[in-house]
Amino acid sequence: MATMNFAPSSPLQLDAGVILQSLPIVAALIILFCILKLGHNFFRSPLKHIPGSRLSAFCGWDEFYSNIVLNGQWCKTYPELHRKYDSPIVRVGPNHVHVNDIDIYEKIFRMGTDFCKDHTFYTCANNDGSIFSITDRAKHRERRKVLSPRFSKQAAEAGAPGVLRRLQQLVDYMTDQTRMGNTCDATDLFRALMINVVGEILFGDCGDLVEYGPSKPALLDSVDNLSSLIPWLRFFPYLGTVASMFSTSISERLEPAGVYNFKQKCKEHTLPRMDQPISDAMDRSHASLIELLIAHSHQVQGKAPTLQYLTEETFTFIDAGVDTSGRTIAAAYYIVRNPGVQQKLRAELDESSVTDQAGKHVDVKLLGTLPYLNAVIKEAHRMWPALPGPLPRIVPAEGLTVGKHYVPAGSVISASHYMLHFNETIFPQPHEFRPERWLEGHSSEQDRYLNPYSRGSRACIGINLAQLQLQVTLGHLFSHYQIQLCEPIPQSLDWHDHFVATPRSNVIIKILPRDQGY
Repeated sequence: MATMNFAPSSPLQLDAGVILQSLPIVAALIILFCILKLGHNFFRSPLKHIPGSRLSAFCGWDEFYSNIVLNGQWCKTYPELHRKYDSPIVRVGPNHVHVNDIDIYEKIFRMGTDFCKDHTFYTCANNDGSIFSITDRAKHRERRKVLSPRFSKQAAEAGAPGVLRRLQQLVDYMTDQTRMGNTCDATDLFRALMINVVGEILFGDCGDLVEYGPSKPALLDSVDNLSSLIPWLRFFPYLGTVASMFSTSISERLEPAGVYNFKQKCKEHTLPRMDQPISDAMDRSHASLIELLIAHSHQVQGKAPTLQYLTEETFTFIDAGVDTSGRTIAAAYYIVRNPGVQQKLRAELDESSVTDQAGKHVDVKLLGTLPYLNAVIKEAHRMWPALPGPLPRIVPAEGLTVGKHYVPAGSVISASHYMLHFNETIFPQPHEFRPERWLEGHSSEQDRYLNPYSRGSRACIGINLAQLQLQVTLGHLFSHYQIQLCEPIPQSLDWHDHFVATPRSNVIIKILPRDQGY
């Protein structure tokens, strides 16, 4: 009698059969989980008493539609939400509330705050471990202490001649293009300038990371492509983690050319220094960031950091540098669009002689004392909020009371600089570029609401460099050059919220020395 063989012809056939038979059960369990989760979000959540959209309470649909379908417009809906519900706090997600209250903002973003960054949000781009994404306060404090000397006010001022030198190289290129009858894409060119400025801080004397030309640099194109993914990564925060599970060879094939080339440059400038002993007597205010990070790793771990870590950290700073240029472009655009502003600024600059036309001398101390120039910069900060959208934090153990509403521990809470900067009570006619508001009847309340670099211990580490770059660039350009806007001229500057504000349209210009005109 023949015996029956129940063994499968191959393990693969059994696995496939089991998987196929299990699919309906798995699908049913997933659907059941989603139904229970949605029901909990709406009926059982401790945030159910906080006013807000029902769709947001269920599944965050408003964020999906505004940020993904409409491309980074979610934070622009916040003013209407707060007006609609007449509340300083609204629910914008299943476990996420947004506040519009300066006192609460200052409580959340103060020095030594207990409101830690939301780890899921800040690591969605798979950059866990960079100074930007560290959520542990002690680790962040340690990392910031290592890097702070290079971003001190003294270090920024010492680097001013280098900023001016690189600016002059760009201006020379643009004036040559103008004389040949060509226009210049100021948006891309000034962003390329900042990549080179930041590159020198990262790697020391490394030459230009990108070249100025009529076409967009590959690295800048890659930064923009990655930025455009941020709304998706914010809503589906584990996409970055899933992508990182691919093998290295597959990941490199999928990687944008600009990012790959940048990593190659990072290796080129980093590998020779990885195992070199670094002197304790190193001048930390002039050392490159790579040197500081390597020195710190040797001191703490007794060995050099990994190349992957250094690449992720440096790319974070490149992205931040590109962001800084947005405010420069916004300021230049609004100055040229407002002849009265340009006339007042030039009168102040002509009296002070902050730079020479050759771009070899800059009076840094004087730049910081010019009232109208710095009022223009403040107004540019206000009109172009570099970080316009929500900056999520986790409510600590004691919870938080906002008005008549209690927000329990573990909830995600955020505030947006866009709402603060366009508050009609603090800034009448908020959509008008009016530097005079910072000079005539200027109040401390205006300063409370202006937060271009965030606030507290997690504020932008590059504040001093960014501020100096704005002062040097605007001071030099409007002292010695005539800028003309070219078609298509945007009626106003608008942006997408890709965590940082990214321009919806580029600014095209021609530029010549003032004594040559057009």
